Amino acid sequence: MNPLSPGNLARKGRGGETAEDFVAGADFSRWFLAFFFLGVAIFYTVRIVVARRKSGVSPVYLGEPGTVHWATHAVFRVFRVLILGVCIVRLLWPEFDSYLVTFDLLWHSTVLLLGSGLLLASFFAIIAIHVSMGEDWRSGTRAVDSTRLITTGPFKLSRNPMMLCVMTGQVGLFLALPSLFTLICLVVGVWAVVAQVSVEEGALQQRFGAEYESYAAQTPRWLIFR
Repeated sequence: MNPLSPGNLARKGRGGETAEDFVAGADFSRWFLAFFFLGVAIFYTVRIVVARRKSGVSPVYLGEPGTVHWATHAVFRVFRVLILGVCIVRLLWPEFDSYLVTFDLLWHSTVLLLGSGLLLASFFAIIAIHVSMGEDWRSGTRAVDSTRLITTGPFKLSRNPMMLCVMTGQVGLFLALPSLFTLICLVVGVWAVVAQVSVEEGALQQRFGAEYESYAAQTPRWLIFR
């Protein structure tokens, strides 16, 4: 269903929200998502190009074809393009929402704005983590690399702070666009993150040995969960 259809708008007003407030919140979320994911795409494109020029090697390692490492990166790439495409299409064609199978009970301006806020907060946190990592940032982990094991800053609180931010952003997307489409993105995205973390931590243990084992013993994988 289209949450902005006349029938749905007529039912708005619950929880003190007027139809006008609902439309304003939905329109903001629509524009925000399109420009947000366009900004994310630009950020990572620039980040990768600059890192490659400095080191001569791409910071992105996709893994060997057929491996879990390769599969998770493939999922990330496909869904990243799909999400950006959907957000741009629905900006140009609002009726496209009906094809996403929206969850009308969650279409409240407060929920949409909360989701947008989570996306923005997670992205700012990711940028801060990128700054703290500097030239040691990698997407994927090679068996042989010149990067160091980072255990300070946000990595003192979690072994995977960036992945935590990514999952927070996935929840934010679902709330900013409550639909079957974004629910699928959330479920698949969480699986891909957990699988990728498992692969990367195994690779780090092989590279750094006792140093990584000591770090892992002191630092949780997900803040309070080991």
